[in-house]
Amino acid sequence: MSQRYESGANQQTAEWSNQRGAEPIESGQTATGQTATGQTATGQTATGQTATEQIGQSAPTAPVDRLFPTRSYLPESVRASSIAVLNQTLADLSAVAMQLQSAHWNVKGQEFYQLHELFEDLIEEFDAYIDEVAERASALGGRPPGTAREVAQNTTIPELPSQTVEGVALVAELADRLAILDANLYEQLALVTQQNDLDTADLVNEVSRTVAKSLWFLEAHLQGQPAAATGRSAQVAVPSTNAQVGNH
Repeated sequence: MSQRYESGANQQTAEWSNQRGAEPIESGQTATGQTATGQTATGQTATGQTATEQIGQSAPTAPVDRLFPTRSYLPESVRASSIAVLNQTLADLSAVAMQLQSAHWNVKGQEFYQLHELFEDLIEEFDAYIDEVAERASALGGRPPGTAREVAQNTTIPELPSQTVEGVALVAELADRLAILDANLYEQLALVTQQNDLDTADLVNEVSRTVAKSLWFLEAHLQGQPAAATGRSAQVAVPSTNAQVGNH
């Protein structure tokens, strides 16, 4: 996964900003995207790929063990790629939902009631999309992996520390994990969009919006003042891609 975060950070690094929004400037190209000859570069890199294509190629995907026959108009290669994205999304959403369930049961502290209710609301949001993602993978001829063991094997979400129960600390841990999921979905959306699987792209985009909103809900509990006023600088930490799902 190409995005990296500091645990508990209030802001992304400049590297992350460049990856999500800025297009690379080639040699001889101006900041407005014009080359020395007056031609528009359209964000292409030295390899001829756009920045979006590069991001899409690094999208995390889960294994596809089989394909069932279907009358879908999509080519088999596109279906297989989309199923891999959906299976990964399913594993990561399921892992986060399990961790939210654990947080719902175990949160302690002065904000217990508010956080207990917030975590339950987020679980309901995620559970609805877990079902939709699994059904889309199945409709494309895939076999969505739904057991706890398969989730643990496929997820990119780090394990939730079992000793963390205090409200703010628990919110920070969950926000870190939603940030990873948010970055995964951005890359996966680019991949399925490139392949013109517009229905899958629409679903992944819906999930992405929900995850981003949920991340906002969590981060709002951690933000007392603008990041620039705190004097903190973001550092880089790489989440483990082999992490197992947390408490469930």
